[in-house]
Amino acid sequence: MKIAVVSHGDETIVVADCGAYWINVTRADLAYSGGDAPLSSVSDLVESGLLTAAYIEELKVFTLAKDEFKVSAPEAFLQPLYPGKIVAVGRNYKAHVEEFDNKMPTEPTLFCKRPDACVGPDEAIEVQDWYGRVDHEGELAVVIGKRAKDIDAAKVQDYIAGYTLLNDVTARELQKADIAQGNPWFRAKNLDTFCPIGPVVVLAEDLGWPLEVDIAVEVNGETRQSSNTRKFIFSLGEQLAAITRFMTLEPGDVVATGTPEGVSPLHDGDVVSVMCPEIGVLSNPVKQA
Repeated sequence: MKIAVVSHGDETIVVADCGAYWINVTRADLAYSGGDAPLSSVSDLVESGLLTAAYIEELKVFTLAKDEFKVSAPEAFLQPLYPGKIVAVGRNYKAHVEEFDNKMPTEPTLFCKRPDACVGPDEAIEVQDWYGRVDHEGELAVVIGKRAKDIDAAKVQDYIAGYTLLNDVTARELQKADIAQGNPWFRAKNLDTFCPIGPVVVLAEDLGWPLEVDIAVEVNGETRQSSNTRKFIFSLGEQLAAITRFMTLEPGDVVATGTPEGVSPLHDGDVVSVMCPEIGVLSNPVKQA
């Protein structure tokens, strides 16, 4: 089931795709739970422990045949969630490692993206000339559902609430300059607007295990990246186990799982789309700031 955030009249609401129609989850949750704090993002659901198939099914049954809870198919999606932190795994597809002549990793390579670098679907990725080359990096992203520390790789399913798409936009020349000087990649990965995310969150129960989904990126309709998560160097279990050795993941945190080969430059006027059949299409225009 897809959970999203959309504009509805003068409101921003959370909705769930029930096939023939969408449920206004924000309104349904208030009526069903009797609460007084309306949901405004998927983050609210995650942090309250309610981003589950069981709870959405309860709302579906509760709203059955009640038209006031139904929403027509959304025309535009907003940023679905606001992560507490974003932990990214670099160099997690063999062919991507090889295209930059990097050494094959023996353990997950970790870095972070700023949550406030996030933008939603159809929001602009802003570039400036001094950034140099700017590349797209389409990725599957994991939404953490509960507090995770020192978790067992075989039990990571218990900690995943859902999945979305993320574009780990990278200022490649800045990154190479920092690597040459022995510095972190932080500035190359964290310029404003360099983390598009969305368009929806798909519940973890819907995608099965082990997770094997296609990930592709198109620029102006031309395919640049195309692979499948079965080609991960480090499985989701290995990634989350490694991350939680060093830090605690909290509900609503996001883990970006790495990008496949085929990264290429973006330019003013381009439209870049990260695609996964089970999740949807995350499209963003590129704009000269």
